[in-house]
Amino acid sequence: MPIRKVKGGYKWGSKGKVYRNRKDAERQAAAAYASGYKKSMDWFDTLKREKHPALKRAGVSGFSKPKRTPNHPTKSHIVVVRDGKKVKTIRFGQQGADTVTEKNPKGKRKKKQASFKARHAKNIKRGKTSAAYWANKVKW
Repeated sequence: MPIRKVKGGYKWGSKGKVYRNRKDAERQAAAAYASGYKKSMDWFDTLKREKHPALKRAGVSGFSKPKRTPNHPTKSHIVVVRDGKKVKTIRFGQQGADTVTEKNPKGKRKKKQASFKARHAKNIKRGKTSAAYWANKVKW
């Protein structure tokens, strides 16, 4: 836990005494660590240290990072999303759909794109935990 400057001096930790000089605050920190103080690990720190099992299973590099799945029979992409403490794996996009490609330039696909966005507008608004949101972001 870092020593920080506060009104009236220096402080180690979030509660407790304010020391007039930094040296006294450092002495307090050394005493706390010597007596067995350890920073508590919450679930987010644990996720930072090792790769989450859902990320390993899906084969993606991180949360909210979509990946193509060319060998999946029906869905073209996968993404793992974290919403608070909840972790969700989402497969989205029709395999082989004619969306953003060199064969299908932007001018010709405008109508198709508008139809998709109108048809799925309600689900896109649900946010990053919906497949429609990711299909809209990645494929259209």
